[in-house]
Amino acid sequence: MKPYHFYLAFNPLFNEDQTWKTQAHEFHQKLKDKKATNPDAHMYWGKIQISEYSEPLNMSNFLQTVSENNDLQMDSHLYITDYQHMWVGKVSEVLKEIPDEENTLAFYKNKKVEVWFKIVDFDLLSNNSAETSAILNQIHVDNEYYNYKIKEMTPFTSGIRFPMIVQDKTQERFFNNPGLRILKDNPLLTTQGEAMKLNNLIHSFVIPEDTFKRIPEHIRSQIVHAEILLLEAQSGGKKDRFKLEQAILTYLKCLETLLNDTFVAYLKREEGHRIWITKDRSSPKFMRSALDKDKSSLTRLKDSTETFNLSQIKMLLDTPSFFPHTSLDYVFRGKKSFWEYCRLELRSTLKNESLIELRNILTTHGDVKAHDRELLLVRNILLGVGGRGVFNNVIEAWFELSPVKLKVA
Repeated sequence: MKPYHFYLAFNPLFNEDQTWKTQAHEFHQKLKDKKATNPDAHMYWGKIQISEYSEPLNMSNFLQTVSENNDLQMDSHLYITDYQHMWVGKVSEVLKEIPDEENTLAFYKNKKVEVWFKIVDFDLLSNNSAETSAILNQIHVDNEYYNYKIKEMTPFTSGIRFPMIVQDKTQERFFNNPGLRILKDNPLLTTQGEAMKLNNLIHSFVIPEDTFKRIPEHIRSQIVHAEILLLEAQSGGKKDRFKLEQAILTYLKCLETLLNDTFVAYLKREEGHRIWITKDRSSPKFMRSALDKDKSSLTRLKDSTETFNLSQIKMLLDTPSFFPHTSLDYVFRGKKSFWEYCRLELRSTLKNESLIELRNILTTHGDVKAHDRELLLVRNILLGVGGRGVFNNVIEAWFELSPVKLKVA
């Protein structure tokens, strides 16, 4: 059902002006300043071309959408989201090139923009992921411009080419009241939700904010990096399999690092003076015993800075009595809930989901036979899309934030 509108997602991590929370916040303020002195002012929001291999947009479809909406005396909306915020703009024109570059953000300088939306009014509809998700659920695709249908948009809808021509189930007319929305007070722009740090913007939807903050910063930044790779891999008409695999490898490295910062770090603190490991920095291994071994090729765990791979960690989870001088059941008596989670839940996840095998294949650039959906499932398992994720459970068990329901081994 018409009118049709436009929808696109943007990545706040590409923002180059750190004085603003996101590009959209800067865009809103600049347009608001212009409108305060000139009601006819406008600005352009651009869609950057992610890949030179993307199929070109059919501009005639976008031009026709605006024209038909004008004939119906209906506004054309541009829905813009980073999955934390949802913005809506009133579109008066769609252009391939713009005549006045001063009416856009400096962010677009030296970037290839494939389509511009002339925005004459602009407002924030949501500043938290739950509400944004609810709004996305009202956006769907069922029109002549695509040979497929999408019942509702979600933050995880994949395989689409931004910007999309969409419909809004609510048929809400955001700019129908007298006066400009952008000049009216909007409490969403001043509430506490707006104080979220940048690296929480996207991920608070799948990892609770309090939990995400407890993940070490160097791991958080890599999760963010993985999300960027995933977004790039799924942008455009053609999927980028290489970037998808790199994103999944990054997620798995994050898990590996997190377990080294928790499981291995605790083992090092408690038994590091008595446990010997190989000096191989690329793939260190735990030694069952150093008796009758050449110590020149070994070092004590307490003196090491190496990162152990998932295979070595799972080996210890499988065999708590690996070291003859002690049992890991005893070593982790001070972290009982964490140890139980690792033994009863994490161990089976590593095994049943073939995470270790996938990690090894991706690292060696081997032939990954898994379908795209199977690779994305790895991301869901770790982040917790559609269920509690491994990252959540590791952190909550480690800090004893809440009881983790364990499966029977």
